[in-house]
Amino acid sequence: MWSRASGSWFVDSAGLPGAFMRPHCQRIAGMGASGSGPMDAGTNLKRRTTMRPDDLNVKILGIVGTPIKDGNCQYFLERALQAAESVGRVTTELIHLRDYRIEYCAGCESCLRRVHKIQKQVGLDVVPVPVKGYNCSIKDDMEIIHRKMLQADGILLAAPVYIATIPGQMKTFIDRCRTFVHDLRLRDKVAAPLTVAFFRNAGSDTALQAMALSLLAMGLNVVSFGASAVSTKEGLGIPIRDTRFAVKEDLIGMTLMSMAATQVARSALQMKAGRIAMEEAGILAKTGGWGPVTGD
Repeated sequence: MWSRASGSWFVDSAGLPGAFMRPHCQRIAGMGASGSGPMDAGTNLKRRTTMRPDDLNVKILGIVGTPIKDGNCQYFLERALQAAESVGRVTTELIHLRDYRIEYCAGCESCLRRVHKIQKQVGLDVVPVPVKGYNCSIKDDMEIIHRKMLQADGILLAAPVYIATIPGQMKTFIDRCRTFVHDLRLRDKVAAPLTVAFFRNAGSDTALQAMALSLLAMGLNVVSFGASAVSTKEGLGIPIRDTRFAVKEDLIGMTLMSMAATQVARSALQMKAGRIAMEEAGILAKTGGWGPVTGD
């Protein structure tokens, strides 16, 4: 929260946002790792953060991968995005993969070759790799989705359980994100997976794991185990009659979903506050990569 009186960020009762306060930065400027004495040679934190309230707004992108529109999984994600917005300073967007033309990954490795070419020019120690624009040889709607992912601060993936794992729509989308595994342009973003199953204990864990591992491979910071819920009576595969979204009857699942979504929102705010403070201190290059700390 922004304090007009002190002109600094402080942590409110909910733990939001910004542990990087301006007075705090001033106190540590002349301290070493032990908290006293000069910083190590070559280190200089003379810069002061100029972070303002408008800097600390984040966007959470929800991506649902299922052949069914307006079903339980989409409802589950919609409620998750509402929970994220309740944290404050959070905007959200939901995209349904069924609305986009997404071809299978061709395995041509053009994305990898381009990343390697750029690394030869800038060096292997530059992370993330400064890839500009869309990095895939297949021209379809994944270009739109990649752009949305790069613009977001946090990502929620949602998919139902199909035969103990995720459905083909979500897997095809994940395969087409291979460039991010190598260029790490998503490394400063946070994420969590969500899933809905017909039966309890029938693949929810493996579906969550498939999405979480994919997010980790892309360099995102997975900040929650995620959440799962069932869309049948007590998870026994018995449809709940006259209920449009049966998943909302799973109170435990709905609670876990809200916890996961708010954790993503809080972590996105904290990540952004920390990144801004580190950029201003010269610890983090404004391109997003780690750079040397230099004097003014």
